[in-house]
Amino acid sequence: MERLEIKTENQTPGDGLMDKLVELNELMELLGYTDIRSIESWCKKNKVPLFHVSKKTYTIRNFIDIFVTQKMEIYVRANYKNAYVILKAINEDNKTELSKLVNAPLDKKVEAKFKKRADSNVASDFMNKLKAA
Repeated sequence: MERLEIKTENQTPGDGLMDKLVELNELMELLGYTDIRSIESWCKKNKVPLFHVSKKTYTIRNFIDIFVTQKMEIYVRANYKNAYVILKAINEDNKTELSKLVNAPLDKKVEAKFKKRADSNVASDFMNKLKAA
């Protein structure tokens, strides 16, 4: 069996191996599981490796990213005609273009907040003065 050697020279504190790991409890919270056995079987089913370091269990963040990316691509391709352009906007983190492409509606909370301000007493008085002039 060939042994993999990990280079640790010239690493800054922000790019260590621990930054690339996800603790099993964090993954449980992220995916909405409450039982450790359920998340372990989910990882096994989706070919996400688990390994133990001392008393904690970890997986590699890239495996989770790949899984989520695949699910997102399947969803976008199934629900949108312009899937390639939408996926490109997601990858480029172009939120403005993405909202145009998927016809994102205005958030109801924002809409309600905006209406409330427009119907305030000061706005009503101002509009009445404009109408009277």
